[in-house]
Amino acid sequence: MGRIYEGPVKFPQLFKQKREAKSPLSGTSIESGNSIGMTVSPSVSTIESMCSSFSITDKKIEDLLSNPSQQHTSSHFHRPRRRKGRSSKGNNSCTDIIGCILYLLLISQKECARLLKDVNTEALQIVAAGTAGMLLLPSCYTTGLIITSPTIASVWDGPMIPLGCFCAAVVLKLEKRSEHYPMAQIGSLLLAVGGSLIVLMADFIHGNDHKNVAERDAGMNHVQFIQGNIVLSGVVAAYSATALLQKQLTHYPPITLTSWMFGIGFLGCFGLLLLDSVLLGGTLTGCTLGQAVSQLHLALTTSPTFQYGLLYSALFVGGACFAIASYASAHLESSVITLFAACQPPMTAFLEWIWEGKGFGWKKVFGMCCVCCGMCGFTYIKRLESHLKKVQHA
Repeated sequence: MGRIYEGPVKFPQLFKQKREAKSPLSGTSIESGNSIGMTVSPSVSTIESMCSSFSITDKKIEDLLSNPSQQHTSSHFHRPRRRKGRSSKGNNSCTDIIGCILYLLLISQKECARLLKDVNTEALQIVAAGTAGMLLLPSCYTTGLIITSPTIASVWDGPMIPLGCFCAAVVLKLEKRSEHYPMAQIGSLLLAVGGSLIVLMADFIHGNDHKNVAERDAGMNHVQFIQGNIVLSGVVAAYSATALLQKQLTHYPPITLTSWMFGIGFLGCFGLLLLDSVLLGGTLTGCTLGQAVSQLHLALTTSPTFQYGLLYSALFVGGACFAIASYASAHLESSVITLFAACQPPMTAFLEWIWEGKGFGWKKVFGMCCVCCGMCGFTYIKRLESHLKKVQHA
């Protein structure tokens, strides 16, 4: 199983260390207004082809900027003069303006490409993982839960996560479908997801047998249902993005990586509240930064339930879960890790049976069996594929 290694690890720099200056022959140097050189790669792009169609070069731009009075008589930026001088002059002016705009776009494109080459991708991945897992995931879940109902939120937060993560991993080519058993792999995944939905729906129907239709639908209309499902789909996207990014960051200690993600999520939440308070007056989040701090202080000082709930959420729901997922990413693929999200409804039913004495019923038992069979089949195919690859390479 391996061991968890923790130690002092510095957060990666956002930009890579500057390399030594290249030879002048390696690129074209463009002098800007503050005499700072900029290296431009000779790659051909759409904007370059458009500039070439207008015959725009560095020398011609310098001539235009240095001699603005002669920009309509210069032969560098317009076609030969037509018979009517007035229309030719207007066409030449438009050509000059379009050429300058395209040239500036070309410079901006190449400058952005140069900056992107200097950006450290690992730092961006950590920031994206913290934003998705610690900011977007709880925000989407809480908002969707308020708009819809706990049952609908549980569907998106449980069974739909492994399905969404597997599809995202295959589309992004981070994982591959089984070469030898593709239909069995997809069938196992759908069996686990379907069994989880059966358990969830059985519990929902059993809990709402005593209510009539009017009472069930009194708190939600069709618009709220659509809006809530759109927001809750962000739960699947955020969780899948976090799992896939954690797979790319397995060389960092799990607890250290999780602490970085917590810090990034806190900064994102604080910045969102601050911007909403200053610019929108609390329209987006529903309260200003001062009101949020006041409510948090009041809840911490007066409600023991909130204190225990916050402690449980921070240590177990957030810290322990993401740290374990980060550790598991070094040994398993992301689709296998997220597959355990389908166990949430069966595990909830099992705990209800232990603590509250609720019965299972044949529907729940059938759903639990489907979840177990689907998970076993999916993980077995993954393990079999990895074994076959080792045998082929050997």
